[in-house]
Amino acid sequence: MSANPFRLLSVCTNFPTLNHPTLGLFVKRRLDAIAKHISVRVLNPKPYFPLVRPRRMDEKLPGGDCSVDIQPMFYIPKVANHWNGFWLERCVAKWLSKIPSQELRNSVLDAHFGYPEGVGCYRVARKHQLPLFITVRGLETELMNVPSIKRQMMEAYHYATGIIAVSEFLKEMLVANGVPSEKVTVIGNGVDSEVYSPGNKELSRRLIGIEPETRLVVAVGNVQRRKGYDVLIDALKAFGETKSLVCSIIGGVNEKETLEQLKAQVSDLGSPTQVRFLGQQTPDVVAEWLRASDVFVLPTRREGCCNAVLEALSSGTPVISTPAGDNTKFVEDYRNGFIVPFEDSASLARAITKSLDLAWDSKLISDSVREHTWDGAAGKVIEYVGARMSQ
Repeated sequence: MSANPFRLLSVCTNFPTLNHPTLGLFVKRRLDAIAKHISVRVLNPKPYFPLVRPRRMDEKLPGGDCSVDIQPMFYIPKVANHWNGFWLERCVAKWLSKIPSQELRNSVLDAHFGYPEGVGCYRVARKHQLPLFITVRGLETELMNVPSIKRQMMEAYHYATGIIAVSEFLKEMLVANGVPSEKVTVIGNGVDSEVYSPGNKELSRRLIGIEPETRLVVAVGNVQRRKGYDVLIDALKAFGETKSLVCSIIGGVNEKETLEQLKAQVSDLGSPTQVRFLGQQTPDVVAEWLRASDVFVLPTRREGCCNAVLEALSSGTPVISTPAGDNTKFVEDYRNGFIVPFEDSASLARAITKSLDLAWDSKLISDSVREHTWDGAAGKVIEYVGARMSQ
């Protein structure tokens, strides 16, 4: 890779720390890969509000090639989301004021997510006359339906030197809303194949306590409505009260109300132990569950470039999901899984049955995403930023 003179000043509220080691790992992995080639400094704003969400001490994760600064960011929760760009602007401005002027030369502001990061960084970049790049990851699709936030994001997109969408679907969404197509490139997420790789299924089952004869369905993703776990649980009704099928859902709880609704839905199945909520797990543990499973299922309602799908495929596990985001780019019927329609629990149940009956080739499944690495994604980002900077 050719030498690149610019520095990346990256801003992301969803970034892993000592207290939250799995939060936004996909952002860290891309930035660590980029930092092998150019200088990367990261700001991780930590939102707080007195009494409701007090400040908490936190530290960066050990290891990694990025310099990480963790900084408190005052905000007003829930009732004033349209102000979050302003609060982030203040946080970024304070951060830049501490960076030596010589380090700011040839620096690029790199915002992860269109809001609030993209909006806050846009306002600071405009004042400091800095180039700005925004990565759009999927949350923006819903925010485009909030007029006050959409206006702010569109200002930022039109100012930005370049925009990275993690899927073709997201690029199409941006262009449909008036962002010039030539300003947007698509660079998908990568997968850590050293962690997520095929292995000994029987050994993985012994390690996590799953009996050899049990049919295991695994889903990975935070517990929130958009992941479609309600559709998955509804599909499990087709399997009755069989004790030989277990569904394990791995992910932190973003929406407590959704978790309670899902648990109530599970109790109606007649076999409460059939579905297990395992909470957030480390990548190594997730990888063991994927290797141990018969099929990975995620009937998601919205995605950008779904890391969990890539990680399951890289582990050699067949995937059943919806055409959300770029899932159809990675999952091909009968080759490495099945694509099912949105909100269709009957089709999902049939796909699960077919998957459990088929003899899948784990190596072929893993090889289907071999080219999607974090190093590859990093190289594309560096090349894109360099090309836009030279225009």
